[in-house]
Amino acid sequence: MLRFFSGALLVAVVLWAWSTLFYVISPIPYYTMSQTADDIAAGEALLEHFPETGTYILPGRYSSDEVRKEMRNNGPVATVYFTREGSPEASPVKILIGTFNSICIGVLIGFAMLLLNKHTTNYWSHVAIGSVFGIAYTAYPRFADIIWSDFPYGYQLMMIFSDGFSWILAVMIMAWFTRPKPAAAA
Repeated sequence: MLRFFSGALLVAVVLWAWSTLFYVISPIPYYTMSQTADDIAAGEALLEHFPETGTYILPGRYSSDEVRKEMRNNGPVATVYFTREGSPEASPVKILIGTFNSICIGVLIGFAMLLLNKHTTNYWSHVAIGSVFGIAYTAYPRFADIIWSDFPYGYQLMMIFSDGFSWILAVMIMAWFTRPKPAAAA
């Protein structure tokens, strides 16, 4: 049990390190994002047009058919995630929730690895099986967003890479920590 939870804790540490390296140190994610001409002016326009914190889709569900057709044909089409109150980047609450989330992911992957032990005890088989499922789950919503929600390709492909790599790291760690112990020599 200690080995299992040690693996889940190591998953949290490794995912934090990977995220820091990829999203804070590396410029790669920012190559897939656009920049406003004036962030303050854009923020003020958002405050004027979006009444409360939430997710907004343009054209909205309750827009008339005429408005929806106009915006679909001529633009703009947008999904806006909006927080009026601001959101500190690294608040202690976010750090605790993020750490708990990563530990839970490690635990869930660990349970899957224990189930796989009934069918194969080979470390690389566990990694391959877990990685295929993780990448499929990672790619599905991102490609669906490209198709159905018009999200930009570059950003979604970057997220597939980031999420997929994170998943494979977590699977590799938990496959190692949940592998069966060798039988003791008699």
